[in-house]
Amino acid sequence: MTNQVENQNVTDQIENDLPNMSRRSFFKKTVLGGGAAILTGGAALGASKVSLEGSTNTPGIDIDETIFKPKDQRDVMLCHATSPYLSKVKNPERAEQYARLWKKDFNFNDAIQTFENRDHFDNNKVGYNQADRAIGHAAWYPLVVAKSRSSAFTQPNTPMHSWDQTDVHEEQFDWGSGKRAADMIRSTARLFGAVRVGIAKFDKRFVYDPLYDIVDERTLSWEKDFPFEPKSVIVIATPMDYDNVATAPSWTSEGSTGNGYSDMGKIACQVAKFIRGCGYNAVGAGNDLANSVAYAILAGLGEGGRNGSCIMPGVGPRVRLCKVFTNIDFEEAYDQPHTWGIREFCKSCMKCADACPSGAISKDVEPSYLPTYEFNDEPGYTWNNHVGIHKWHSDAKRCFNFWMDNDTSCLNCVASCTFNEPDYWHHWFIMSVSPMMPKFMHSLMSEAHPAFGYGGQSRTPIPAKVEKFWKSGENMRTNTSMKNNIGTAG
Repeated sequence: MTNQVENQNVTDQIENDLPNMSRRSFFKKTVLGGGAAILTGGAALGASKVSLEGSTNTPGIDIDETIFKPKDQRDVMLCHATSPYLSKVKNPERAEQYARLWKKDFNFNDAIQTFENRDHFDNNKVGYNQADRAIGHAAWYPLVVAKSRSSAFTQPNTPMHSWDQTDVHEEQFDWGSGKRAADMIRSTARLFGAVRVGIAKFDKRFVYDPLYDIVDERTLSWEKDFPFEPKSVIVIATPMDYDNVATAPSWTSEGSTGNGYSDMGKIACQVAKFIRGCGYNAVGAGNDLANSVAYAILAGLGEGGRNGSCIMPGVGPRVRLCKVFTNIDFEEAYDQPHTWGIREFCKSCMKCADACPSGAISKDVEPSYLPTYEFNDEPGYTWNNHVGIHKWHSDAKRCFNFWMDNDTSCLNCVASCTFNEPDYWHHWFIMSVSPMMPKFMHSLMSEAHPAFGYGGQSRTPIPAKVEKFWKSGENMRTNTSMKNNIGTAG
């Protein structure tokens, strides 16, 4: 076999490759904080169920009305970069400014033309060999066959997410109640592969307005072009494989990214078709139509984290989000924003920012309404950010630049997250007591995460993690431990 990876003890290698933190240091801190932790944890035990359900005592999304306005899709990073017209005709100064400030010959649209399609690999380099490239291409293939991969780049109205409503059944099914409708739709999404489903009221503030068609290079409006007036948005989370995500930022991890998007396309398409079969309008969406993270927060699925993802109890940020827009009114059954103390935890934890190869993630302790990253004071430089939302603003241009240089997308901020853990009971217990822990314990928990073998991402791929993934199917024929069924159960 060509360039077989050198045989090694994976467990020992992973430990050697973890960030510099000795277990002695960890246990010393545990002794110091142990008394408080036990008392707090004991008090939390009885309230753990309530804690896991979260609290609705949260604004959900905090906005500054004086500077906030809906996001123009043409200013979304992937939309702008994919469109030759937007990048080279309408706003060429954006690439020129980026190249000047970072002293680099770089153009957003030129870079994306050969992204992940260059005919090269290095069979001597773990994480960048022929198999690593092949698994990424295979993961995206369902969307390619369905001629819908552009949905990942914010293209609306693809074949999988068609706006055509001619198949809406003439007879409307009587759900009986909004709750019954919600339960039946969640059950349908679960059957098709969803790990979480939430339902929010349609909120014009968090849709892209105007919309933009990057294929035909034209703007679209909700009032004139969208086929119906939406009342609700169903937000669906599909999981990504824990061991594959851990290989980031290698080409291997593109397997999780591409498969996540393929699942997004499939599930949103199926749920929308189910709803139309029941006599109601429905359109599926991937990265198009609206900010998926904002709607996931509105639908009570999780909280906005430092890394810009929606972090959910049990799976953390290790999910992909799709949406279904419908004219069903769920009446009293809409979900509400919840808090589990995740956003507060992010103030003490810098794991994703430390692991980010491009340095795009904010290291500010507190979130803000405006970007604070380098060159934020340069006129026009923050065009990609949605200002007026109280959050940690990342520089998506730098993130995108690293993708192009690495020739694959990156999952380091997901893999390194303290809430990204296999779905075991003790992680759920820690999740339940986290909101009641004093802040110094948040820092300790963040350090403990890599000490016990989770996260611990490097800015370059860790060979042992790549090899661990490629061995993860070893016992699937019998799989008595169910060790491969991780991160998918509720």
